[in-house]
Amino acid sequence: MFNANKTEYHKIETLYERDMEKGSPTMGKLKFPLTLKNPTYSAIKEWNWTEKVDGMNIRAIYTPAEKVGDQIAVPATVDFRGKTDKAVLTGYSKLLKWLAENLTVEKFQETFSSAPVVLYLEGYGAGIQKGGAYRPDQAGILFDVFMYDEGNVFGGWWLNYNNVSDIAGKLGIPIVPYIGTWPLEHASILVQHGMDSIVASQSTLVMEGLVGKTAETLYDKRGHRLVVKLKTKDFPIRDGALRRHRLTETTCEN
Repeated sequence: MFNANKTEYHKIETLYERDMEKGSPTMGKLKFPLTLKNPTYSAIKEWNWTEKVDGMNIRAIYTPAEKVGDQIAVPATVDFRGKTDKAVLTGYSKLLKWLAENLTVEKFQETFSSAPVVLYLEGYGAGIQKGGAYRPDQAGILFDVFMYDEGNVFGGWWLNYNNVSDIAGKLGIPIVPYIGTWPLEHASILVQHGMDSIVASQSTLVMEGLVGKTAETLYDKRGHRLVVKLKTKDFPIRDGALRRHRLTETTCEN
């Protein structure tokens, strides 16, 4: 049975190992030479990469109506929650207003079937982290969707980027931009150089990083979904070079 209290988004692992030795001057920073945190990652030749947005994790949990015969016993609901169920959203009135106006029960009923679904968004914009360069107001940007299915061994399935993009279009909300399909090494080089944010309204903002997913959902032996992240700030700027990479020559078509 669907349980809205068990919809927290899984942790996205950093691709490379960090120095965790106490007292080390580089504690918490990436180890060089770079070493994969999970050797399983090397078995996947290409990953689909999207822009990582600096914001706050938001869940939009849709629970369809429960019927008894032809009568609605419990009406459909949309519940907005943070990264955890303890996260407090009351201080983000502009974001909550945007969510309530753009992710209504009626929109969910028009877009989805009778199964529960969870949308995962990044709340972003002025007043959220350092999001003023993204947009002057506050909004949510979609990055993942989970469809509940009690007959599935994992409780449901994660939609691929094309399907997530289709849902964003139907709901009329933004989606994190697809950047390209590349091997881990290529994406790592791009992040080390730095890239202009596509999401930001100010083109001078350096992209926070990349999130990589497999074309179809894969899990490791522990049952953890294979999703990785690369953060620009983890890589030092070498030789005083300006961190910047224009995407026009490297972005691949989805």
